[in-house]
Amino acid sequence: MAAPEAAASLRETITDCVGAWADCFPSILLGVSGGLDSSIVAAAAAPRACQFNCLTLFGPDPAGDERKYARALTEALGLGLLEMPRLIDDIDVTRAPSPHHPWPVASIGKLTNEATHGRIAQGLPIDAHFSGNGGDGIFCSIRSAVPFLDRYLAQGPRLGLADTLRDICLVTGADRTTVLRHAWDRYRRNGGFHNARYNGAGIAANILAEIESEGPSHPWLVVPPDALPGKSVHIAYLMRSQKGIELYPRDESPPHIAPLQSQPIVELCLSIPTWMWVAEGMNRAVARLAFEGILPPLILRRTQKGGPGGFDLAIYQRHRATLIDRLRHGRLAEAGVLDPALLDQAEDPTWRGTERIQRILDLAAAENWVDWWSGPTA
Repeated sequence: MAAPEAAASLRETITDCVGAWADCFPSILLGVSGGLDSSIVAAAAAPRACQFNCLTLFGPDPAGDERKYARALTEALGLGLLEMPRLIDDIDVTRAPSPHHPWPVASIGKLTNEATHGRIAQGLPIDAHFSGNGGDGIFCSIRSAVPFLDRYLAQGPRLGLADTLRDICLVTGADRTTVLRHAWDRYRRNGGFHNARYNGAGIAANILAEIESEGPSHPWLVVPPDALPGKSVHIAYLMRSQKGIELYPRDESPPHIAPLQSQPIVELCLSIPTWMWVAEGMNRAVARLAFEGILPPLILRRTQKGGPGGFDLAIYQRHRATLIDRLRHGRLAEAGVLDPALLDQAEDPTWRGTERIQRILDLAAAENWVDWWSGPTA
């Protein structure tokens, strides 16, 4: 299957699946960041929806303000756009975000999403919340040497292998020697297949040892003998998308639909070779090609995205004492899960400090989730 054929098939499948989802709801609110995934959902859903609006949330820093891209998308498609700020006053760091989830995956910052959706619902009927969640994994946004390994193992040392090497260099910013070295090291280590990783920061040593001894247990991590290493990575990426579904309890809120996770779309994307996804040095290349001429060039050529990091930093700076105190004296510490050494580290203004702050916020969200399930409301 050549890239144009794959792109045409992907456009048709996405249009059918996402359009079918849009047919189910009279009024839809789509969260957009101006990124590729949510933009594709907008392009496929809007023509089939009775009432369709987009929402973009912006934070206090330039990286968290993507209104320029969201406007380009909605203007090109003729859609309504709501622009709403992330409000620090929406955040209660003692409250569990999305406690209905069977595991604590939602960030504390999500509380402002919930509050914003509630305010919008007072003046706009919303029958479903749509999102582009899961798109990175589904569209195989890999930044490693595995597409080179896949192409070599599938086709041997043909001319196209040099093209893939160049493409990976463009995607990752690494030189050819570095990419080749990483490809060889990875293949020599375990055939190039995915190794499950986890963030152990702030977790007690005995808990980490137990995790290490048990090893990964998810059935998606069991690689068939005839699989290419890149596909093991692609499938592992799909696991991450599971935390981005069911944003709200079904009996209390309009449903959250992540239409890119529809089975026909996922199966088709898994059938497309990994090296096609990095063609011409662009991540998610097949998806970009599929919606060429439909989405504006500003969206199609965008390879970097912002995020809520600045807003998360503001949460930490305002509520640092409460966050630290709750973790130090909370249920995770009492159960021996938390390593308090993370809380005792000196503040670090570098990127390492940002990682620590994000980890503290994640652990605080988990603490609140445990507290909710253990308390009188459980």
